[in-house]
Amino acid sequence: MNVGIKIDLSDCHYGETTGSCSFVTRPTNYYFFLAGLVRLKKFTHILEIGTNSGGSIMAMSKGLHADNASMGRLVTVDIVLKNDEGFKKYPHIRRMHGDSLDEHVVQKTIGAFEKDIDLLYIDSLHEYEHTKKNIDIYAGKLKPCYVILDDISQCDEMKQLWDDLKIEFGENALDISKIAIRKGAGFGIIRLR
Repeated sequence: MNVGIKIDLSDCHYGETTGSCSFVTRPTNYYFFLAGLVRLKKFTHILEIGTNSGGSIMAMSKGLHADNASMGRLVTVDIVLKNDEGFKKYPHIRRMHGDSLDEHVVQKTIGAFEKDIDLLYIDSLHEYEHTKKNIDIYAGKLKPCYVILDDISQCDEMKQLWDDLKIEFGENALDISKIAIRKGAGFGIIRLR
């Protein structure tokens, strides 16, 4: 978080929300965590499931080290395409359109990477089975170092999934909601390798 708050994320807008404000035209707090993690760990290969308006993948893009940017591969998948104008500033981010669990989309997404990835970030449909299948498919095929799940406290299904993942991964599954300033919705990270 300390590294991320030094990165200019002013054009990484959250976008549409279901909260009290219908559209947020600023970065949300956890974007700084994501950007800082990418910068600190020198990540270059990132897959995001659940794009929304693109703020989180844009923030992670801003976290790329200048010397690693040319080697970077950032891919985001969503069932809808939003914010075409905002993505014009990020032509290096590859957008996949479709359901992340659709076999064609899975093959196309996995094929976008020529090596194992550094980070799998999941912020899509907040249901146990959907999220677990995304983890199983993409972590199984792309072998990320880390998996980050947004909204681990948002609903009962996500709470149950996080509890099960803590059992499965033990001390490698950390609730970092306070650090990422995501106390209400929750934010979890799993170290896989």
